[in-house]
Amino acid sequence: MIEQMEERASLQLAASTDRRASACISSSLKGGVVEVRTRQLKGGKQVFGYSFCSVRLERSVLLQLLCPEAACPHCKRTQAQWRAFRGQVAPVPPQTRESFQFRHLVDEVMIEDAGRTCIARPAAFQCLSPCPVNAHPPTVIRKTGWDVFANGRYVAGGLTISPDTGMSEPMFATIAAVRTWVNNQSI
Repeated sequence: MIEQMEERASLQLAASTDRRASACISSSLKGGVVEVRTRQLKGGKQVFGYSFCSVRLERSVLLQLLCPEAACPHCKRTQAQWRAFRGQVAPVPPQTRESFQFRHLVDEVMIEDAGRTCIARPAAFQCLSPCPVNAHPPTVIRKTGWDVFANGRYVAGGLTISPDTGMSEPMFATIAAVRTWVNNQSI
């Protein structure tokens, strides 16, 4: 989104005939107004400025505030600092950390298709994930997914790793993904 705003501001600046012109593009997002400003220096170099809710920010900080990845530790830290700066009440953290060791006993999901029976069990994975808005380098994030078992044996699940980027994600992020996979397999 920021890239599109930068592009629109650049086009607006290029259309101006004033040598000391500047351009500003604004958009509402996450309960505030994002502004991207640009101007041209004497040597012809274009510089950008950013603000969120009328507060000037560096581009990387703005990207972290707008990042949709809820599990990202970089973005969580920046968003907590923003809430503290704005005087907003932080969400109350859970009293205990969720244990995945015994969770499968409660959350198993039976999947039956064409006479086959599988069991999907929740699992937690350490995934190397890129930031969706490129606010920081890829980082290891704990994500949840599902493993599939049939006749008491592991059948599928775990992580899928992109051969091009080395990034990883759960093979089955949702029960719907498990159901689709089971429907297409002959276990």
